[in-house]
Amino acid sequence: MYKVGIIGTGNMGSMLVRKFVEAGVVLPDSVFAYNHTPEKLTKLVNDTGINASKNNFDVVERSDIIFICVRPYEVKNLIRDIKPHLTEKKVIVSVASDISLKNLSEWSGINVVRVIPSITSECKSGISIVSFGENISLAVKKEILMLFSSISRPYVTAEDNMSLLSDLTSSSPAIISSIIHEYAMAAVRTGKLTENDAEFLLRETFIGTAGLFSENGYNFKSLISAVSTKGGITAEGVGVVEDKASFLFDTILAKMSEKHVLVSKDINH
Repeated sequence: MYKVGIIGTGNMGSMLVRKFVEAGVVLPDSVFAYNHTPEKLTKLVNDTGINASKNNFDVVERSDIIFICVRPYEVKNLIRDIKPHLTEKKVIVSVASDISLKNLSEWSGINVVRVIPSITSECKSGISIVSFGENISLAVKKEILMLFSSISRPYVTAEDNMSLLSDLTSSSPAIISSIIHEYAMAAVRTGKLTENDAEFLLRETFIGTAGLFSENGYNFKSLISAVSTKGGITAEGVGVVEDKASFLFDTILAKMSEKHVLVSKDINH
């Protein structure tokens, strides 16, 4: 079993550690973590039984696969700082958005992988987008996919597709929640429901809808067809979505794509 290092134990780093340990794909005594905020690291160590490292260099020296879980703007300086402790047998896995494999490789001088997980891994579901750098061994690929298979469904892609795919996966819990919230507020504006009641009704319905996809084999079109009979009430609502929503979602993807470009230019140079 590979030894795993985690640099950065904020929301994403902590989630990965907790879920990997819970799934049994790593042993706590094979995980080494560091965070510049001692309280966060101490809590994670107490919760999971992993090893607390005294600094980033200690994580690197004791690990085979090193997860970089800091903010995108911190990645370049962090990798340059730890580079003297990296060897060709180690692998860096970056979960930071928009930092290219090319730059990760040039900054570190070793093999690199990019992964964009999702908050949905908290319930061991959803998608993790994976793109492998050149020269990654088959054994390491299998290990990375095994780790993320334990908390999600890994989707391997060319790096050029990562921004769009992460918008559909990592970003979509917030986008979907925003859409459902606005639907709830429309019901509230009728004056017949409180916000709490509208959210409860839609949240529980959304959970049930997800179950129809995962347990009953529906896809989008078949579920629409099952609920929306021609000439019926639901069909009226579906018709509005089909007529109006294309502009909304085209705009959402376009705006996020523009932001990817700006962030990428800023942090990759």
